[in-house]
Amino acid sequence: MANVAAFAPAPSNIISKLDNIMPLFDTTRMMVSSSAAVSTNTKPYFAEYTCSDEDDNDSNLIGSFKTAIIAGATGYIGRAVVRECVARGYNTISLVRDATKASLDEALSGSSLVECDVQNVGEVQRLFSEIASGKHAYSTSKGLEGNATPLPIDIVCSCLASASGIESEVYAIDYQATLNLLNAGREPSVSARHFVLLSAFCCRNPLLKLQQAKLKFEDKLHEQRDMTYSIVRPTAFFKSVSGQYESIMDGNSYVLFGDGAVTYCNPIAETDLATYMCNSAIDEKQWGRILNVGGPDEPLSNKMLAEMMFRAIDKPAKFVYVPTEIFDWSIGMIEWIAKNFPSQKWEDVLETAKIGKYYAVEDMLTTEEEEKFGTIKMMDHFEKIAREGQDPFTPV
Repeated sequence: MANVAAFAPAPSNIISKLDNIMPLFDTTRMMVSSSAAVSTNTKPYFAEYTCSDEDDNDSNLIGSFKTAIIAGATGYIGRAVVRECVARGYNTISLVRDATKASLDEALSGSSLVECDVQNVGEVQRLFSEIASGKHAYSTSKGLEGNATPLPIDIVCSCLASASGIESEVYAIDYQATLNLLNAGREPSVSARHFVLLSAFCCRNPLLKLQQAKLKFEDKLHEQRDMTYSIVRPTAFFKSVSGQYESIMDGNSYVLFGDGAVTYCNPIAETDLATYMCNSAIDEKQWGRILNVGGPDEPLSNKMLAEMMFRAIDKPAKFVYVPTEIFDWSIGMIEWIAKNFPSQKWEDVLETAKIGKYYAVEDMLTTEEEEKFGTIKMMDHFEKIAREGQDPFTPV
């Protein structure tokens, strides 16, 4: 990196070169977006589920006459958690930014859509107090139509996450907004029972701002004594390792870093993860703990994942190999720019480059049998999207 400044071209030439490099970071950045909103014009990707009257009236369901509040409900994992909570009979409250748009999403059916700016501490506190007093209950849930009888808030689940990973966003969302939820749940007038945090496996090696923000909130969660809690750290999501699906369907080569075996992972399906998260709220052995969790697959390299994807779409595998050193070169160049042309913009570009490198060279893998969960394997997912197409989403 010492040689970067020696050949430094004019800033305009640097920016032109970066325009060619930055798309490579997008190949790995999808791992960051644990909260991602889905196109509301599409049918949910999840297994078919509709909220039936039989479900509504079943007082034996574990969530009956209890409330679950889901923040980040329109995200990739949040939607799955909403569906799981509805299936378990909870009076499920989905916190959303736009209830009109969210109402078009079948995945959120059976839940009450409540608009909330989670970054506004006063708004979050007011809303939680209203929910605790019986407002915002799902109108046909468990015979509650027209009945404002308060139901205890059993679960507050945060699936919030910054989409970009830049410093300003991660501390606003992954830390402060999530803390707003925790503090609102702890209020004596609310007295929520359990907090489920969707964190990230990568926090074990916190080199990035997003991981540091998540850990800062985890510390706050450990410090408080008003709510029980569980911290769920999934290895990776199926969607995260399917980011090149559309590209190879168009006939392009799959981009691999290094020899394609630089990193290994065992991703977990969103439905399995939602089940695990909800289970963690009722299993006392999981309270107060950091819970690493991956899917049932054996360790999978990027090349193995790619080969599985090509098999699923019945196309011959073809690859482009990109040396991981490209990240070091790019980061070094961006660091030089950020130092000599100081601005928040370049600091954010630098963090984005570091995110790209991190997910290109770090394993997202747990090999402990007790940390594997679920029945849906990676090949099941690839075969499904080959038949039905991939559930589109954009980061929030």
